[in-house]
Amino acid sequence: MFVVSMPTVDPPKSKRDELLEIASRLFYEQGYHRTGVKQIIDEAGIAKGTFYSHFKSKEALAVAWLKARHHTWNTWMIDFLAEKGGSPADRLLAAFDFLENWMQSCNYRGCAFVNTLTETPEEDSPLRTEIENHKRDLLALIRGLVAAHFSNESEDEITQIARTIYVLFEGSLIELQNFREVWPVQAAREQVKRLLK
Repeated sequence: MFVVSMPTVDPPKSKRDELLEIASRLFYEQGYHRTGVKQIIDEAGIAKGTFYSHFKSKEALAVAWLKARHHTWNTWMIDFLAEKGGSPADRLLAAFDFLENWMQSCNYRGCAFVNTLTETPEEDSPLRTEIENHKRDLLALIRGLVAAHFSNESEDEITQIARTIYVLFEGSLIELQNFREVWPVQAAREQVKRLLK
């Protein structure tokens, strides 16, 4: 029997997803504070009430954005490391290759989490909670790879090495954005190579 298969069609985006997509682009390109609810509503072509039926505030929308960005960015990095394969040390070094490639591809716009952190001085802000969660997960990923590489080291030593590599990663991320040149991440990668000997 001959069966005609129907082409698959992605379901239409919900209005909430559309708002999140627009806000994600604007928050990342312009910054959190420079992006207003009115601009998001205008770009979405919706009524104000529709916006507030999905998100109670701009802050709530930004929290949803950071949660989604966390998932997306981690997927990019984990997929990159999996594709590179190799030993835990190889994957730690590949994290710096990922950083270099990603920063060039986003024209050195930088980390959505760090950028938002610089705009959020309030310690009790829910945005800062999402930022901290994202960075803790990155540190945990690095620590897991360090523990696998240095399997005979003490927990304290593994923690110290992981924190050092994390600081090199984050520091090079910021200086890539600052200088718009790749040397900060290349210098950090060389230092990590020495730590892993």
